[in-house]
Amino acid sequence: MEKHILIIEDDKEISELFQLIFEIADYQTTVFTIAPDPEFINKQNFNLVVMDIRLLGSRYNGNELCRIFKTRFPENKTPVLLMSAESNGNILARKCGADSFMDKPFDIDKLLARVSEMMV
Repeated sequence: MEKHILIIEDDKEISELFQLIFEIADYQTTVFTIAPDPEFINKQNFNLVVMDIRLLGSRYNGNELCRIFKTRFPENKTPVLLMSAESNGNILARKCGADSFMDKPFDIDKLLARVSEMMV
């Protein structure tokens, strides 16, 4: 069965790049350029959520969405990988309960290795 990644990234070019990288690696993807409701994430069968911290035009930033999702649905074990160019991104990721964090810009091979390690 194909693994399914939810990508939440407000930059259209970066979201398309993520989609291309993951689909070439045989992952199914769903892409949002604004933050979906935490309930949506909970109801789906994603194997991983990859999201940016800064989500311009969204109701939530990525770290807020992560915190709400992890707090409201503790039984859902879908891992969250936060990504950002923010200098304090790793601190924000830790505070919101993200399972992992990666800086932008990123190395594609390291990203794919991390994604593979995190899959449920």
